[in-house]
Amino acid sequence: MKIAITGASGFVGQNLINSLSSTKHKIIALSRSPIENLPANAEWRHCELFSTTSTIEALKDADIVFYLVHSMMPSSRLFQGEFRDTDLLIADNLSRSCLQNKIKQIIYLGGIVPEGFISKHLQSRHEVEGVLQATKIPVTVFRTGMIVGQGGSSFEILKSLVKRLPAMILPSWTQSTTQAIYIDDVIAILKESILHKSFLKKTIDIVNGEKLTYKDLMSIMASKLGVKRLMIPVPINSTGFSKFWVTIFGNSHYALVSPLIDSLVCDLPQGEPDNLIEKFVQFKSFASMIQKVLQLEDNIIHKRPKRKINHRKSVRSIQRLPSVPSRNSEWIAREYMNWLPKVFRSLILVEVEPNKDLVAFRIFFLKSPILLLQYIHGNFEEDRQKFHIIGGLLTRTTDTGWLEFRQVQNKKYSLSAIHEFVPSLPWYIYVLTQAPMHYLVMNAFGRHIANLNQSSTANRLLI
Repeated sequence: MKIAITGASGFVGQNLINSLSSTKHKIIALSRSPIENLPANAEWRHCELFSTTSTIEALKDADIVFYLVHSMMPSSRLFQGEFRDTDLLIADNLSRSCLQNKIKQIIYLGGIVPEGFISKHLQSRHEVEGVLQATKIPVTVFRTGMIVGQGGSSFEILKSLVKRLPAMILPSWTQSTTQAIYIDDVIAILKESILHKSFLKKTIDIVNGEKLTYKDLMSIMASKLGVKRLMIPVPINSTGFSKFWVTIFGNSHYALVSPLIDSLVCDLPQGEPDNLIEKFVQFKSFASMIQKVLQLEDNIIHKRPKRKINHRKSVRSIQRLPSVPSRNSEWIAREYMNWLPKVFRSLILVEVEPNKDLVAFRIFFLKSPILLLQYIHGNFEEDRQKFHIIGGLLTRTTDTGWLEFRQVQNKKYSLSAIHEFVPSLPWYIYVLTQAPMHYLVMNAFGRHIANLNQSSTANRLLI
């Protein structure tokens, strides 16, 4: 089989590639940047998941796709929006690309769905499941809690905290129930699921049956590290302060830490391993997992580098719009062009040339447009429409940036997005002027769509 692995440079991706190196499968390792020291049966392919064209090309000739990515770390110098909307967009790009390449199976590693309250982070993972399953391609969904192993984000953050803090404040969320699983067990299960009929179209929690709270994780970690830590319970459940001290003392980035901490207030179900995976779960306790990690680290000094954002000098902005299942994205794009001139009536003028599908933003005292958009009609499916940014005083390039409107999962979600826009304004002026203006305009357009949708629904009810 030819197996494509998205997120190939990440913690799970690297471990999966190493494990598959001894098989007869051909591995296609997908990432933005080249990956060094790949095994003989692996090739690297550049893949920009924000681009459908790039993703389609990267998946050529693949049979199976492992989807191991999340979008909590920004990929641009400026990112506007929520990571959950980014997750929707890139999952939709992957889905379209899998359909185009006739992929036989998608294997997705997400998060355990909690009982009761669900955080935005875990809700996002759940939404991605729905996007992938809407393709009708057989999807195998695995859900995990903390994955334990060298390099695992959550595990390494916890280890750094326990090592560096002599005393630990324990908010109420540290009593939330959780799950931990060892990386080798996860990899064994992922490998077993490759075109295995019993796993097709299944959703399985990868758990070992151990009952744990976050306080338990800290106590067990301290014991295994041989350190004594004063743990002080406090009757508050706020995560705000926790994000800052985890960022500082956990040696990680706030953009990654924030959604992870928000998820700690959720209670994860604590069931027993599914019959399909039980024989692959070798580590039955969190203590045994830590012991294994410490053995691997024996006599080696590791300093975990703080995770950095490797962003481009460009802008990405993604907003979720109201769902309009009775309309397609061409209608949304056309409504955008009709709506813009009505909103900007003073300093900024918007001129729309329907025959040429051009949208020009102007300031009355300037001869040249400040921004020029070209509507690319007819080149995409009816649930995705695109405007190229082809000129204007406010853009540094004329061939990279684009604005798109798309509908995801059979029109359940609607998104607007700007990608790869490179502003001509000095960066800090742009951040204080043009960037917030775009954000406000798209939010206003969202309200306009919601009002139209509400009026249309009311009219149908009257009829």
